[in-house]
Amino acid sequence: MLGDHIRSIRKGRGITLKALAQTTGLSIGYISQIERGLTDPSLSTLRKLSAALDVPTYLFLGDENQPGLTTRKENMILMSQPNSSVHYQILSPMPGAEFVPQSMMTRFELDPHSVDGELPVIHPSEEIVLVEKGELDVIVEGKSIHLCAGDTTLICSNLPHILSNPTDETVMGISVFTPAVWFPSTHRTRAQGERTP
Repeated sequence: MLGDHIRSIRKGRGITLKALAQTTGLSIGYISQIERGLTDPSLSTLRKLSAALDVPTYLFLGDENQPGLTTRKENMILMSQPNSSVHYQILSPMPGAEFVPQSMMTRFELDPHSVDGELPVIHPSEEIVLVEKGELDVIVEGKSIHLCAGDTTLICSNLPHILSNPTDETVMGISVFTPAVWFPSTHRTRAQGERTP
């Protein structure tokens, strides 16, 4: 159970509920409810907890009963947040005890006239973006690259970027990260002189 897993990691690191609450900005009561399985945390909450506990977010997302190098459609992990305009599906295998993938592939859907976050994201991996359906603006260091269905672009590591859907239709695409990027090594920031679209 997810809550038991989080509690086990927290106690194993000697972190109190109070300290974890202070680090994450979450309330003690809310974290306690998560650990007791009384509420399902959002992806944003899992990211805060994983960063504070210094473990990759995928440890909270993976299914230990589904090891292996083949990922069936019904077992793919879906990630979204309440009231979020972007939805992700992890297509590649999750790391396990015997194998850690060097790349990570995700499918994304971005709602019309929306961006994938309030601020540009920075991560230490190269990212290849393929648009499957619709149109997408990939804004890297404030410069916009317009992609149509079938187009790709490569985003170099450690460059602030944001995905924007300027159209009236949902855009669908695939991102490939090499090496695989896990959320504690990813952060959003406003680059100097950069404005969020």
